[in-house]
Amino acid sequence: MKLKIPLINAHSHAAMIAFKGLAEDLPLQEWLEKYIWPSEAKKVTPSFVYQNTKRAIKEMKSNGIALFADMYFFPEQAARAAKEMKMPAVLGEGLINFPTPSAKNFDEGLKKTEELIKKYKNDKLIKVSVNPHSIYTVSEENLIRAKKLARKYNALLHIHLAETKKEFDDCQKKHKMTPTQYLDKLGLLDKNTLLAHCVFLTDEDIDIIAKRKANVIHCPLSNLKLGSGIAPIAKMIEKGINVALGTDGSASSNRLDIFEAGKFAALIQKGINHDPTLIPAKTAIEMMSVNGMKALGISKIGRQSISDIKKKINQQKDFSFLYD
Repeated sequence: MKLKIPLINAHSHAAMIAFKGLAEDLPLQEWLEKYIWPSEAKKVTPSFVYQNTKRAIKEMKSNGIALFADMYFFPEQAARAAKEMKMPAVLGEGLINFPTPSAKNFDEGLKKTEELIKKYKNDKLIKVSVNPHSIYTVSEENLIRAKKLARKYNALLHIHLAETKKEFDDCQKKHKMTPTQYLDKLGLLDKNTLLAHCVFLTDEDIDIIAKRKANVIHCPLSNLKLGSGIAPIAKMIEKGINVALGTDGSASSNRLDIFEAGKFAALIQKGINHDPTLIPAKTAIEMMSVNGMKALGISKIGRQSISDIKKKINQQKDFSFLYD
């Protein structure tokens, strides 16, 4: 890459690098329920998370990633790995209603999250977010509790949203509204909210996210591999939504490479909309870098501030390297 700027991975499950190639060519629900969740139940331990997060950080660094956001189990071990490798991270416990490898129930997971927030309150490398997994694994009451905790500490809330057609249809059937409308009704959407995926959005949903100033984390490689669909990010950007990029976990994307994700993000929107002007290369580069910093509430990485990075991007005349 000719443009020397820090790249941001705004949505990942770093330790899942251990499951790369475990279950290929499957839709999300079957992939999760028949392969990933059973494997996690058998294999995920503190040592597993620590060792595999280090592996993931090594790969991310080799691909120019300078900061990542993570949602997984035993986040204290991911934090340990990140600090040892001097990698800034925004991370937290994956909160789910049923038992996980690191918490026997949602209450225990939420308690661990608050303890981590306090522990890393003034840490130079680690920020802790509140990470309810999704609307289909976390109850209405617990989604509200998660946001209450995030607001108490002015922390980010990080959640998967509208990733599949099944999630979209099930929410409409159960709640008579879209997943986005459901989260808005519960009061979870604001500038401190990270919405991963957002593949299935109506125009009204996009307006809601824009109005609430929530951040969308686009994961094109994962969405394509799992056959989930293509998020309407061109429409989101047109409405002023801050769209950043994520790799998701290696098990669903096979690579921890934000540069590749940015290239796919730009080219796919041009193709499906039959419009080569959508997602200009400069916009794609911003999604890889400064948009991720904005979403994660990070103003500077090393000596480079958001304004420094934007200046470098604006001074760049040739972005052909993006498509090499």
